[in-house]
Amino acid sequence: MVVFHMIYGFLLILLDILVTIWELSSRNGAPRGLRGAAIGLMDLQIIIGIITWITARPAASFVWHPIFMVVAIIIAHIFTGSRRKKTSRVTGWIVTDVLLILGASLFHG
Repeated sequence: MVVFHMIYGFLLILLDILVTIWELSSRNGAPRGLRGAAIGLMDLQIIIGIITWITARPAASFVWHPIFMVVAIIIAHIFTGSRRKKTSRVTGWIVTDVLLILGASLFHG
């Protein structure tokens, strides 16, 4: 389960970077369906991460990875909605990307 979580997480980060680039380069931003799919896949990754956490039982010091990831997904949910202005969505995606990359590096560090 750990390997699946890692591979899925890497692909998810790539997808989120793609959405960020699309959001930046397009006048209207990324399509609503793509943004929703990316956020839905992040939610699924949280569920997979919880299952991995339960089954792998990491050391107590391994707390920053899930904190960074949950905060990233909360920011994505709040700041990337279609009712937000494009600048808010772009900022939300960039902050989400940075937190996901930092959280993933804590997992592999």
